[in-house]
Amino acid sequence: MTDLRPTDPDSPAPATPRLPAHEELLARIAPDVLYAPEQDMWVRPEPDGTLCAGATHLVAAHGQFMLFTPRPVGTVVARDQSLGVMETAKTAVAIHAPVSARVLEFNAAAVDEVALVERDPYGAGWLFRLQPTAFEAERGELLDAAAYAAWLAPRLEYKLVKPIGDDFAEDLSVDPNRGY
Repeated sequence: MTDLRPTDPDSPAPATPRLPAHEELLARIAPDVLYAPEQDMWVRPEPDGTLCAGATHLVAAHGQFMLFTPRPVGTVVARDQSLGVMETAKTAVAIHAPVSARVLEFNAAAVDEVALVERDPYGAGWLFRLQPTAFEAERGELLDAAAYAAWLAPRLEYKLVKPIGDDFAEDLSVDPNRGY
């Protein structure tokens, strides 16, 4: 291990090295949810048997989202079917169901301000409340935080590739009343 202390007592101490980008992303994995890694989705079981579901923090790697278009309340989907779409300026990213379920609610705040998904994916940026239809059978497909980190670590380089390059420096958030 390299000693990072300065050799000259009058020279300033070196800045604490930042974690590499991959380590920072792994450190952002929420410990209190289950992950559907292939779908880049998470679920949080609720005491009433429903699930809160959302996109992982890696979804933000696809670019600055402008729109979130969920499937309507009452829609029944099988695991891996579309729950809706999130769109950047250049591409649409399908939201795949982490489990088979019926949509009970979608996050209207995320529809109005899709940047919530990027800023707080495991909190205010949740996407759906779901009534699972085959949770016992599909529970084995979901990973806890430690298993997800182990699954994700060797795949991060691939996961961080944007589907289509977004070269926008400015904020392209959409105001549904004024456009962008």
